[in-house]
Amino acid sequence: MNQNEQYYYVERKGFTTEAKAYLTPLRPYLLVISTLFLLATAAGYVSAYFNPDIIDELMGQFEETYGWIADESPIMIMLFIFANNTINSFIAMLLGTFFGIWPVIFILVNGYFIGVVVFSSVQEYGILVVLFALLPHGIIELPAIFISASMGLRLGVLAFQKIFKIKEEEIRFKYELFSAIRFFVTVIVPLLFIAAIIETFITTTILYILTS
Repeated sequence: MNQNEQYYYVERKGFTTEAKAYLTPLRPYLLVISTLFLLATAAGYVSAYFNPDIIDELMGQFEETYGWIADESPIMIMLFIFANNTINSFIAMLLGTFFGIWPVIFILVNGYFIGVVVFSSVQEYGILVVLFALLPHGIIELPAIFISASMGLRLGVLAFQKIFKIKEEEIRFKYELFSAIRFFVTVIVPLLFIAAIIETFITTTILYILTS
């Protein structure tokens, strides 16, 4: 069994064991993605501080694209949030096969937007309200998105290594891709579903209580 197989071959000892075995080689990629997200969030926050007009610009674009969802029922809002996060995360993972470029762009864009939104929300409601609004679903949603992007980044690195024959051992790219999709379906999708439920029914309740 080569090194590549050792990373991903897991005997049927339980779901937790299998998930941990898959996540182990993702750690360096997860660190890169998390760092990029934090830097992008900081950049968005600072940009909004020095150029407040960017808040109206970005929020206007957001309202134009997603404003219609506010008139829907809570169930529809929850399903939309779940579908939107799942589709975008899956695309970030899948398009990562093209040398890992898209997951990086995906994380940077989202991090920047969140930074702008956080600055605007802190100015209007205060830091405590923002924290209470983000933490309930964010502690589930963000790791799921980070892992998805990390999988895409790793697939991109593996594709690069395979094409240019950088590593001597055989890189079973199709197997790696199948493993990533399987992990996404069995782990990431349920996490995003739980996060969508929390964001729709718990986060909104917390915001209503804190801002009323």
